[in-house]
Amino acid sequence: MVSSAFVSARRITLIRRLSLAGFGAVLLGAPNVFEPLAAQTAAQAAPVASPERVSPRRQLLDSVATNFERCARTEKDSNRRSTCLLQARTIRKRLREGDFQAGHRILISLAGDSALSDTFTVRADQKLQLPNLPEISLAGVLDSELQDYLQTQLARYIRNPTVSAQALLRVSVSGDVGNPGFYSVRTDTPVSDVIMNAGGPSATADVNKTELRRGSEVVVNRDGIQTAIRSEMTMSDIGARPGDELFVPARPSGSRWTKLAAATASITGIVWTVVYIAGRR
Repeated sequence: MVSSAFVSARRITLIRRLSLAGFGAVLLGAPNVFEPLAAQTAAQAAPVASPERVSPRRQLLDSVATNFERCARTEKDSNRRSTCLLQARTIRKRLREGDFQAGHRILISLAGDSALSDTFTVRADQKLQLPNLPEISLAGVLDSELQDYLQTQLARYIRNPTVSAQALLRVSVSGDVGNPGFYSVRTDTPVSDVIMNAGGPSATADVNKTELRRGSEVVVNRDGIQTAIRSEMTMSDIGARPGDELFVPARPSGSRWTKLAAATASITGIVWTVVYIAGRR
């Protein structure tokens, strides 16, 4: 049976109900910064009627960064001060550089223009090259700003454009899942849904140890992923990038000697039971 942690609750609003510490800890995918303080203070989002998700806006991110900077100045525990400082710097970097890196794909729909209604890939310089138009830089643009930003940019060349834009992400889901492989998902897809898209965890999967990897580096560890799953955070919220890997390990099976010992204990128990019954006759 699939763990209840992976049941998608699309009625949950992500950002508004999360505590700042828990939100900041997982939101950014900062490597190995998921201290117990952050992991324990992420609040469960509250159910609402609307199925829509809202990516964190610049004002909220700035507020989160400010809180972490305050924590870094006032927290007495040195480890927590370091954690707060690292998270604050990570958020500030996100605000400067934006959410879009090389390999992100942007699905654009422009009313009345089939040439500009397509999927375009972000280049290494964080720019989009659209047909017959100057390149558009996405440096510093957040996921929540994408559609309005492209609307403004295209209005420089097209009269009254009606633009719809959605960011896409190609990631790998590996390990003990039903259908491991690469998947193209919306950046606002919950982490749990991405795993379910890959067939979900098998009966032998240890979902509590799921990690987000980037090459040989763990960028969101098991505690961060569990917080993300509990809070219905999205791939964008945890800082996932094109080519990242969600790895769901299998539970370690017992060693041969462990199994032999268990079998021996079972046989011994049977023998003692037979002897005991025979002795009472």
